[in-house]
Amino acid sequence: MTDIVVTTLPPPARNALRETNKLAPDDRAVHDWYRFVLSFPPHLVGDYLDRFGATATTRVLDPFCGTGTTVVECKKRGIPSVGIEINPVAQFAGAVKTDWGPDPDGLLAHASEIAEIALDTLHAQGVEDNPTHRTGDEPPMLPARLRILPPEQWDLLLTNSISPLPLHKTLTLLDILKRNSDERYGRHELLALANALPFTISNLRFGPEVGLGAIKTDVSVIGTWFAGVQAIAEDVRALGSRESVPSVVHHADARQMLDVLAPESIDMVITSPPYPNEKDYTRTTRLESVLLGFINTKEELRVLKRGLVRSNTRGVYKGDDDDQWVAHFPEIQRIAAAIESRRIELGKTSGFERLYARVTKLYFGGMARHLA
Repeated sequence: MTDIVVTTLPPPARNALRETNKLAPDDRAVHDWYRFVLSFPPHLVGDYLDRFGATATTRVLDPFCGTGTTVVECKKRGIPSVGIEINPVAQFAGAVKTDWGPDPDGLLAHASEIAEIALDTLHAQGVEDNPTHRTGDEPPMLPARLRILPPEQWDLLLTNSISPLPLHKTLTLLDILKRNSDERYGRHELLALANALPFTISNLRFGPEVGLGAIKTDVSVIGTWFAGVQAIAEDVRALGSRESVPSVVHHADARQMLDVLAPESIDMVITSPPYPNEKDYTRTTRLESVLLGFINTKEELRVLKRGLVRSNTRGVYKGDDDDQWVAHFPEIQRIAAAIESRRIELGKTSGFERLYARVTKLYFGGMARHLA
C-alpha cells in the first residue's frame, strides 16, 4: 500500500469549458457510450495517472464517479479502479461502461432482432421511425392511441422534455426490450437508449444547465438507438481483451464509503466532486432516469436527493446534520456568518437567500464527512 494521492479536478473556467471538456478522437471509445455534458475529459484523468505513476498494482478511487470517466480511463490503461456514485442512472452507466464482456456479434444480432420487431410494430400503427422519409411539410402520422407515462412519472419531467410521438416510439422500444430481454446484452442496449434520449430524442438542450431547446415533433428513435448499440459493439470488439482489468462502480453515498470499501484498499483518488453552485444534479439525468425506471415517484426522487452532498438550497432537508462536521472550523463559520449578515443588511428574503448560509455549512460538512 502506497501513500494515498488525492487529486480533485477543479471546475474549468467558463470561457474554456467547451474546449477543455471536448472528447479527443482517441478518447471516444467507451467514454462516448453515455456522458454528462459537464463531465471532465478522459485526457485529464490520463495526465494525472501518468504524473503520479499509476500502474497495474495501483487501485484508483473516484468517490463521485458520475458516468465513469475515471474508472473507464483506468480500465483502458490496465489500472484497477473503483467508483462510487449515488445517482442510479449514472451508476448504471459507469457499471455498464466498465463491462466489456458481451460478444459484439451476439449483441448486434440481438439488437437487430429488437429493431426489426420495433419497426414492424410501429409500421403496423402507420408510424415511420425515420421522419426524413416524409416529404415537404407533411405532418407525422400518429397512431390511434399514443403510449404515455403514468401521471406521477410524467410530473417528474421538465415540461416539454420530450414530444408525444418520440415518447410513444421510446416506450414502444422499451416494452419490446423488456419482453425480449437477454441478460447478456440488455444493460448495454438500455445504455444506448439512455444516451440517445437527452441528446437526440428529447427537446432538451444543455449549456451548461439543462433547459428546453427546439421542439421536435418527430425524430428517429429506433435508428438512433441501434446506431448507439453498433458503436458499443465496435468498442467492445476493440477493447474486450482488457475485460479482466478489475473495475467496479458501487451505488452508494460517498459520505459513507466504508459501507463498500475495505480499509487501506485505495492508493489514489481522482475525482470531480459536487460544487456549491446552486445546481440540481438530478435534473441533468431526469429524462432517462424516469423513462428507464430508475426514478418512478417523487418519493424516490427525494430519497436520491437526500443521498447527495448538499450543494444547493433546493436540496436542503429539515433533518440535515452534516454541518455538525464543521461546527469547530472557524473559517467556515465565519464565511457562513458573513453571508447571513449580508443577507440581513440587504433585506433579502427569498428562499434561496435565507438558506444559503446553511447550505454553506452543510456543503463543507458533507465534504469533511466524505474526506474523513
